[in-house]
Amino acid sequence: MARLRQRELECLLRRIAHTSQAFLSDGWADWSKLQTAFGLTRTLGGSETLAWTLQIAVALLAAVGVAVLWRNRAGHEIKAAALATAALLATPYLYMYDLVVLAVPLAFLCRLGARGFLPHELPAIGVACLLISIFPFIKAPLGFGAVVIVGALIVRRVFASQSIAA
Repeated sequence: MARLRQRELECLLRRIAHTSQAFLSDGWADWSKLQTAFGLTRTLGGSETLAWTLQIAVALLAAVGVAVLWRNRAGHEIKAAALATAALLATPYLYMYDLVVLAVPLAFLCRLGARGFLPHELPAIGVACLLISIFPFIKAPLGFGAVVIVGALIVRRVFASQSIAA
């Protein structure tokens, strides 16, 4: 029985590796549908090595940013927004329908904005939403741009709250 489960697990792992190879390396998926640094790089004609390098750099930057922020005295709203956004930035497998998760950091930013939006914050949120809504009409990883915009708004909120506290 245990031997059968081990064989099933080995088979599953081979299938996962094959699927990853097919979609990310062999290009079975349309690169413009991947809403990631990897997808953007491949859409613009970058090599697989460059795409992986940039994706890993973005993921590490997001992870370090969240780790530093969670050790900070920032409010829970901004920490939760940063964590949700970092999760979207870290994965190379992110399609437009996965961007529903972006509603979490946007909700927290709007909650913080109820106490007062920073200059240009509402237009930036509008641009992020616009990028997501026009995706069906423009074949490009526009959702990645929306995630980056939300990430920048979160970073801006963190620095704004630190300057107020100082």
